[in-house]
Amino acid sequence: MPETPESLHAGVHGDPVIDTDQLVRITSLHRGFLYQHLYAAACLLRFKTAGMHRLLVERDEDLEAVLPGRHLYLQVKTRSRPLQWADVSGAVDGFAAVRARHSEGRRAGQPQLVIVANVPPGPQLAAKTAAADWPGDVTVLTPQAAVPEEWLPPAWSDLEEGIVWCAREAAQVPFSSLAPLTLVWKLAARVVYACTGHGDQAFTADAVEDLHEQFVKELQAFPVLAHDYLPQADEPDLLTDDRVRLITGFSGAGKTAWAAHAAQHCPEPLTYFDTAALAAEVVAGGLARELAARYLNAEQRTALPHASGLDLLRAVHQHLTGPPAVVLDNVHRLSAAELRQITQALPTARLVLLGQPRPDQTALTAHLGITGESLNGWNADRVAQVLADAGAPADAATVNRLMTLTGGLPLYVRNAALLAQNHYAHDTARMCKALTDRQHTVPTAQDLILEETFEGMVPQAQTIASLLALAEVPLTEDELSRLAQDAGLGPADCARGLRTLVGLGILQRTGDGLTTLHDATRTLAADYAPHRPDTQHQLELALSGILHDSLTNGSSSPGRLARWARLLARTEQTDQLLSLASHDYFFDQPFAVDLKPALQMVADDLTARAIDRFDALNALATMALDADDISAHKQLTAELTALADAHREQWGIRETVVLAGHRMHQHAYDRDTKALNAAYLAARAAMPKNSAARRILRYNQAECLYRAGRYTQADTIALDLAETYMAHLGLDPGEIVGATVEEVAAHLEADADLDDCKRLADCLSLSAWCKRNLNQPFALTAAHAMKFYQLAQAWRHFIRVGQDVADDLVQLGDLQQAMYILDGALLPAAQHQGLADLVIAVRAQRAVVLAHTGDFTAARTEIESLLHYNLPHEQTQEINNQKNLIEHLAGG
Repeated sequence: MPETPESLHAGVHGDPVIDTDQLVRITSLHRGFLYQHLYAAACLLRFKTAGMHRLLVERDEDLEAVLPGRHLYLQVKTRSRPLQWADVSGAVDGFAAVRARHSEGRRAGQPQLVIVANVPPGPQLAAKTAAADWPGDVTVLTPQAAVPEEWLPPAWSDLEEGIVWCAREAAQVPFSSLAPLTLVWKLAARVVYACTGHGDQAFTADAVEDLHEQFVKELQAFPVLAHDYLPQADEPDLLTDDRVRLITGFSGAGKTAWAAHAAQHCPEPLTYFDTAALAAEVVAGGLARELAARYLNAEQRTALPHASGLDLLRAVHQHLTGPPAVVLDNVHRLSAAELRQITQALPTARLVLLGQPRPDQTALTAHLGITGESLNGWNADRVAQVLADAGAPADAATVNRLMTLTGGLPLYVRNAALLAQNHYAHDTARMCKALTDRQHTVPTAQDLILEETFEGMVPQAQTIASLLALAEVPLTEDELSRLAQDAGLGPADCARGLRTLVGLGILQRTGDGLTTLHDATRTLAADYAPHRPDTQHQLELALSGILHDSLTNGSSSPGRLARWARLLARTEQTDQLLSLASHDYFFDQPFAVDLKPALQMVADDLTARAIDRFDALNALATMALDADDISAHKQLTAELTALADAHREQWGIRETVVLAGHRMHQHAYDRDTKALNAAYLAARAAMPKNSAARRILRYNQAECLYRAGRYTQADTIALDLAETYMAHLGLDPGEIVGATVEEVAAHLEADADLDDCKRLADCLSLSAWCKRNLNQPFALTAAHAMKFYQLAQAWRHFIRVGQDVADDLVQLGDLQQAMYILDGALLPAAQHQGLADLVIAVRAQRAVVLAHTGDFTAARTEIESLLHYNLPHEQTQEINNQKNLIEHLAGG
């Protein structure tokens, strides 16, 4: 079928162009502009040869070249037919005004107009230019004509000819880091930008010299930070005395941002080189060109041998006068052998290698004789700040949960903040739950980045990762082996899976030899767990047994206790759960509130044993009491009473003490001390003298009297009970005054019950509260309470009493001791035990003490960090009060 005129102009997708004339006009217009910009780039390439002072674009003419004693005006034209007089008449006639300004001295130099055209002149124009009256300072330069000045680029017949000419000129630029053709297009682009009127429309000698260097330097400049930089936790210095360092982290860990920010504050020159877009074989040559452009002068670059790759890199290194500092990014794209060759070619350079974890990382670091490093992600304050800035503030517990989900890695945290803002109505807690349950419908950056890693793993590694995700807490090698065996993995398969995870940076070893997953991978790893419900349930039961064994054998890890407690609820091990909830220390744990649904289920189950329902109701009532939820406590006490009335024959002394305690608290709320004491006496009658039950009941009476405002009575009872417990534990009061916790422990009876230490601490603490309300000295009593709370590992009570002691020390003017207690005892305890609310409270108190010492900058920084958290109204008000106090102190 013959080709039609319309088909000649078919578009790239085969659709014919409707208006062919319009297409011709468009292509001609753009061809003309590109020819002009390319000619300007040619002038820049000849700038130094011409001895030019300035090259101006789009002023009185398309181009103006200012030379010593001369001023050339260049008008560049393209035509598809011979050049006509009409094409140039306007320029020739208009040049008279330019000539006049030079004659009048308002412009310097001898003017000359050069009309550059891609076609020869037509007969009429040729006749005019040959005539005697043609201006001597006007030249028409065409492809057939000789250039009026040797430096001036010739006129080209078409764009292709011009591109070839410019590339040939660009190849003569000494040691450009760019291919000649790339440099041509870069220069043309700069001309285009200047022609738009942005910035200076003049290229000067210095600017052109820098321009060739600028492309070298900016080609591999540190990336511009997309956000205000927020430092990561304990981040390392960018440059150290180590010659080679390897900093690894998943994509999104903020490695490049860390380096770019640190470089802004680094006193030494740094070379940044990113391997991401380069083939491995050109990395060494590209790095050589970067170093030469930064450190070598033109003479040194010209003297370099004609070499490439590693040979060129070695040659450049020989010319360096001092050890350069180089940040080499995305090195995971290079093999270990290629990296070793680069480090060997730069034997004096300090190299900071940035990359993602790699399977051969252990072998690489061993060969280089270095220890790999990693960034630790943002701390809780930074995460809270990002969430607050996104309009999705979270409380301390939710912030910690998000850190566990994301590892605190900047990209993942920012992505989660936007997710909460845009898809979860600014509710970060709800978003965290969806991410944990893998019920989020919008993919996160974390998913997209890590899924590829997990999909490429061998099945054994996927299974091991899922088991560690199930565990949530670090496991010993034996514990992980036991769990893997339950999942059907033998020792060899388990070892293979572990090796794979280590190489990919997914596995982490703690200082005490435990194994866990990188936090950022935990949620995704859970997706690779066995999908059969019976298998999952079996693994949860096995893990529960493993954790129970470790806790029974002396492990005091709060994380293990919390995970075991949640597993008891999940696997419906009711007996053990209720047994756990019967201990005083249960209510000190931050996870206790998470078990309320499981406890409520038992309490509501009318088919359950009465004693189980009683224990569940008691636990719920105690939680309500601790939360100062009077209404809930009243309702639960009524349910306990009804249960007791229906099953009185089943109750023993323990149940009598429990019920009496809740009833006395109800009377304390009503300030009915007569009914309170009557309830105490009625219950005491059923208990043997000098029994543990009677001591517990007596303490409950004292606590309730305190709540009813009877401080003197409560203090008397509390001190009397304290003496009783001291004797029971085999302690003499003189043995605890001035003694350390270890020394007190050494004086205890060999079979001393730590629960009794907790009860003694309760008595001392209650006495301190009474004395404080009576405006009597209390710090010594409170300090003794701290020791016994520490022995009993009742950390929430330990911290609260310690805060009272710190407050008293501030009042006494002993600021150094107050800071010692806050920094050395209370804050570490709150952080280690995961008591997020108390971490906030202690830090706020610490900020006030800092202000008392005169360090107002640190005090303000600390208090402002806390205001990023979404806190209960009362705590927010308290922190604002402390902030006002800091400003009051700062104002003298």
